[in-house]
Amino acid sequence: MSASDPSTHSYFASLLEQSRKLRENTDAADLPPIQLGLGEIERRAKELKKSRPGARKDTRAHYLLAAGGVNAEEALRHLEAFDTQAPYEAAPPPVDTDIESYLNSRKEQNILSSIEDGMQRTSRDFDAFVAKNVTMEWDKQKARIFEHFGLYPKLEGADGEGANVFSASTFGRSIHGAKAGKGSTFGTGSIWARAVGSSVLGKPVQAAAGGLFADVDPSRQLTTSRPVQIRQQNYAGILRKLNEARVAGSPFPILKQLEDVTSNSGGDVLTVQLRDSWRMLQHITGEDPEGNPFDNGPRERHFAKLHMNVKPDSPEAAPLKKMITSGSRQYLEKLFLRHVEETIEKHPLHAKLGGIPTLAHKFKAYFNVKAATNTWNEKHFDLNPDNVPVWAIVFYMIRAGKVQDAAAYVKEHHQFFQKVDRSFHLYISAYAKDPERRVPRNLADRIQVEYTQSLRDAENVDMFRIALYKVIGRCDLAKRSLSEVMPTAEDWMWLQLVLTRESERAGEPAHEVFQLVDLQKSVLQFGAKHFSSKGSNVGLYFQMLLMAGLFEHAVQYLYSFQSVDAVHFAIALTYYGLLGVASSQGQRADSNLLVTGSHGDYQINFARMIGQYVRDYRSASIEDAVDYLCMICLNGDLSPPDGHTQLTLCHEALRELALESREFTKLLGDMKADGTREKGAIEKRMKLIKIADQQEFLRTITEQAAAQADDDGRVSDAVLLYHLAEDYNTVVQVLNRSISDWIASEDPTQLTSQPTGGQHQADAQQSITEFEDPAELGKHMGQLYWNMANMYRQISPRNREALMVLLKIAEAKRMYLVQDYEACLSQIESLDIIPMEPRVEVGAIRKTAQNFGNLHDMVARNVGMLLKLSVECCHQLAKKLKDSPFLDATKMQKLQEYRARVKCAMIYAGMVQYKLPTHVYEFIAHRDENM
Repeated sequence: MSASDPSTHSYFASLLEQSRKLRENTDAADLPPIQLGLGEIERRAKELKKSRPGARKDTRAHYLLAAGGVNAEEALRHLEAFDTQAPYEAAPPPVDTDIESYLNSRKEQNILSSIEDGMQRTSRDFDAFVAKNVTMEWDKQKARIFEHFGLYPKLEGADGEGANVFSASTFGRSIHGAKAGKGSTFGTGSIWARAVGSSVLGKPVQAAAGGLFADVDPSRQLTTSRPVQIRQQNYAGILRKLNEARVAGSPFPILKQLEDVTSNSGGDVLTVQLRDSWRMLQHITGEDPEGNPFDNGPRERHFAKLHMNVKPDSPEAAPLKKMITSGSRQYLEKLFLRHVEETIEKHPLHAKLGGIPTLAHKFKAYFNVKAATNTWNEKHFDLNPDNVPVWAIVFYMIRAGKVQDAAAYVKEHHQFFQKVDRSFHLYISAYAKDPERRVPRNLADRIQVEYTQSLRDAENVDMFRIALYKVIGRCDLAKRSLSEVMPTAEDWMWLQLVLTRESERAGEPAHEVFQLVDLQKSVLQFGAKHFSSKGSNVGLYFQMLLMAGLFEHAVQYLYSFQSVDAVHFAIALTYYGLLGVASSQGQRADSNLLVTGSHGDYQINFARMIGQYVRDYRSASIEDAVDYLCMICLNGDLSPPDGHTQLTLCHEALRELALESREFTKLLGDMKADGTREKGAIEKRMKLIKIADQQEFLRTITEQAAAQADDDGRVSDAVLLYHLAEDYNTVVQVLNRSISDWIASEDPTQLTSQPTGGQHQADAQQSITEFEDPAELGKHMGQLYWNMANMYRQISPRNREALMVLLKIAEAKRMYLVQDYEACLSQIESLDIIPMEPRVEVGAIRKTAQNFGNLHDMVARNVGMLLKLSVECCHQLAKKLKDSPFLDATKMQKLQEYRARVKCAMIYAGMVQYKLPTHVYEFIAHRDENM
């Protein structure tokens, strides 16, 4: 359709005219000016359509389009059928059926993956190597710093690299700088890593993330002050005396001794509380400081059978519970009496003691002080005609443990008590007569009635009278506090202990059952925050735990703040058998200090705690460490397998201490050059570590320590330890290996000649640890063994011959180093290992070569060195002859002999082909050309 077509022109003109007429049917007021966008026009059009639902639909547009040849309905169907969102469907990937190409591809991927894994593994190994060496250097530097500031004692003869009491020995150091052994790994694994997953001697707390034990927060540890350091040193002296008493089989008042150390180490609050804690344990254990505890006191492991392998709620535990309850109560009663006397002395004006200071007068004076300093003005007190608060005095007497005096006081004031309570004298008399402080059932019921009636009229009843009813009749056990009468934590604990009664739960009414187990649950439920706000009173909660018989919790709690004292409380409790010790299953690297046993009892990881203390405590005496480690064997009496495990841990700890400290002569003993033996610190304590005789000691401690040192490559240590273990054949084996290593360590033909220093004669009393050179040590050890028939017989002939040959080789090497070539060549010929005679036949050389396989391994590995030494000696002697001013027939003959010797060495080397290093053949061939 062209634009100039008349029909088209008339069509648009008609359409324009029709659009103008559309407005005639629309209210002009509803149409705003056309100044809007298309979107707004569309929106308003829809609203306009909705506002005129009755408007007539105009179908003229449809006819108009139809007249123009446009089928609107068909066009609409085509538009709706048109899908603009049709997704794109990718063609399926081609299927590859080439199996060979696939396998080649997988092979290449595997190779690349292996290479990548190897590179990553190499990178990790390198990083670990760097970290290990950096740590090693840092440890050495740290040791130097500590030594500079006096934290490590500097020893004479030390090598200057942070030497301390744990690395002081210079045994086995070569004069040529050969290393004595591997670097120290004290406390980082070693023996204990195999025994319990981690060294019991532990790692330094500073290096442990979060400390050694998971349930101990190292950030709570108090600063180790100077008094604590002094106390620590004095504690070690007490442990030494304890072990001496144990060896003698006599009792030792360890609690009293440790109390004296604490009393003399300061007067701060915590120290005073620790001193009182020692006294409390004396009351519990029956260790009488006023008697003669060295003869009549409790002995080692006195209470072990009552405590070990006993369920806390079983009838078998009742005797121990009664002992703890009675001892703790007696301690609190004596502490209260002392407090009364101190209070009276401090407030004499308020006390108004006067007259004869009888017990009743003292408590009346104490009542006067309390009344003057407390808000008791509104309280009701029953006073006798003499204006004496009799109920308060009777209560204070019972509070101080003077039950018999209280009964006598009630009897003395019988008339007064008859007026107030006619039956009270019966109650107090029955209470005083019973050793367990029980009253008959009929009297208990009457007391309960009196107590209930008193509570109803509490404002008009003396509060001390109510307290007496509660104590004597064990009334209302659901409410076990009397804050007005007993305001302090000690008073509260005394009331709990008085109300505690160990009896069969089935035979008692439920509301009258309150045992020590229930008290322990209450103390643990309260926690440390209840007794010490913001951790300001550490010792109070520690005392509460001890008085409740929660010895393991007490040690764990104190360890978080003052580990030094906690360790010694644990030792004292273990000595008497009152501390539960973790079983073999509890000895894990990630275990807590406090664990729960199979019977529901609490246990302390005692062995690791002692080991950690020994690791951190740097004593000037290595014997102190032995004394502490011997404490682990206190638990050797536990039922199998726990007892054996504790013994094994102790023995391995002692072996590790010997290896890492290298104080072998002090720990394991020594043997002089004349064969006399001296006992070491561990051997002197064989009885304490449950070793019966010397042979068992040598087998259990020394020999296994020697084997461990040998496995770790610490050859010099292994020599001494095997010697102390009387395994002389192994000593010679280790000496052979050590001397062989020294001979092969340096090629003398590549060194400039150097003097080796003069040799000295061994003194009969000289210790074998003073020999630094392995060859010199081997010489003197050989002389010792050859002169002792009992030692000589234990050494195999093959090892003896090898040692003699190696000593001659070492001597030949020394002769070469001082340029004594004639003597060196003569020494090599005397060995009869290499045919060096100038006129020897080829058959003899072949026979000697055939004997190469019969040589001792330590000798055979140095045959190449002997060949080079002999050839070099011939070369040097020949060179000297050539450089002489003139050559006569004798010198020419000598020169031919040297050449013949070199030829013999070359023939011999050829016959033992593939058994010598390549550089030996090259060296001999080069010297032969220059001859």
